[in-house]
Amino acid sequence: MLPRLARLLTSVAVALTASVAAAGCGVVSGVLQPGPSATASPVPQGVEVPAVIGKRLPEATAALKARGLGKVTTADSTGAGRKVIEPNNWVVKGQTPAAGARVGRDTEIVLDVGKPTDGIGPASVQVGIVPDVRCMELQAAQDTLQDAGFLLLFSDDALGDRRQILDRDWVVIGQDPAPGRLALPTTRITLTVVKYAEPTGESGCRS
Repeated sequence: MLPRLARLLTSVAVALTASVAAAGCGVVSGVLQPGPSATASPVPQGVEVPAVIGKRLPEATAALKARGLGKVTTADSTGAGRKVIEPNNWVVKGQTPAAGARVGRDTEIVLDVGKPTDGIGPASVQVGIVPDVRCMELQAAQDTLQDAGFLLLFSDDALGDRRQILDRDWVVIGQDPAPGRLALPTTRITLTVVKYAEPTGESGCRS
């Protein structure tokens, strides 16, 4: 009797051992075994490029540097190859890489920039007729008036007594005589101006 019982117990032990070996992991003998470890989600690499289109160039540059993106270059959005001398005169029209892209901190950020006065002005002029130069950059306005035959040109600061040292820094917000008038070449023409980014009053001009 005892030898038979011993053989029976031995058989049960062998069966249990084989079951555990085959199962590997999972539920064995009512005990929960550890399953495969969960895979962690990948952490996004680099920094996110902020949206700077529409911002004045100094503001855009500051926003990029705040993210650690200090390698910034500019390109003239008109394709004319103009160089940025006074950053405050320029507004961002486009950016590469696009906003939201994740890049390394050493990535070059290219900003396409233009002036608020770009594209403003008459397509053609008629000699002897005062052209409309309101909302144009002062230098471009003077060139347009000269093309129409007017040489006695003066500018007046709308916000003070500042002199217009660099005409490309100023925007015309008013003119006298008014546009469309027939006038002699000796007519004195005065342009009222403000600097870029300054208030333009009721003129509706962008600066």
